[in-house]
Amino acid sequence: MATFEPSKFTILVVEDNNLSRKALIGMLFKSGYENILSAPDGRSAIEKIEHNHIDLIITDINMPHINGLELIKSVRMGQTKAVPETSVIAVTALSDTETISTCMRFEIDAFLPKPITVKDAREQIEQAVTGHTELYQQHLYNDVDTELNSGNETDTLAKPIPDASQITTLQNLYELQAGMTLVGDVFANNGGCLLKAGTLLDNRLVKRLRELSSIIDDHPIQVHLEESQAEEA
Repeated sequence: MATFEPSKFTILVVEDNNLSRKALIGMLFKSGYENILSAPDGRSAIEKIEHNHIDLIITDINMPHINGLELIKSVRMGQTKAVPETSVIAVTALSDTETISTCMRFEIDAFLPKPITVKDAREQIEQAVTGHTELYQQHLYNDVDTELNSGNETDTLAKPIPDASQITTLQNLYELQAGMTLVGDVFANNGGCLLKAGTLLDNRLVKRLRELSSIIDDHPIQVHLEESQAEEA
């Protein structure tokens, strides 16, 4: 296996809190990352992207001018000079299920829960810059609401639930596979909806759900299997 070399990657840290931004940059330097850029908000981040090749964006969400969700949407929709597949990590509280749900719709590569720890940062960043880069939901990005605390639920990813004849019940998140369609909503422990019924799962969504297992309501999950999956099962 090739040795992971942090110095090969350029990271853009976007955080409006000066102390938090400096602390995260310090963590990155200690972890071997040398090429680090920073910005205090989404607008400044886009300016940095215009003049630099970026491998990973680590962004806070609640920021002035252009918030983190708006920044992520701009990148994913190809409205900046960064490639849409650029790795993105969102820094957010795990209790903010509305933001987490929106980030999942944009197929981000990882979450960094607040307060950030060195261990979490190292693991999530390495996985993000070396992981799977394919996007599956580009055709849906335009309709995703990026207004913070809007309170509006959207069915952007949801599709009509298929014939019930191929519905199966899974006992835990680790049985989920790409290609399955959710029959019911997936809720966090605090009652917030993370994914809507009718969502077609892809590799990124499955991985994010597993990473968020500690905050997801521990109930059996009903999914619809495509015919080929049902035969294999």
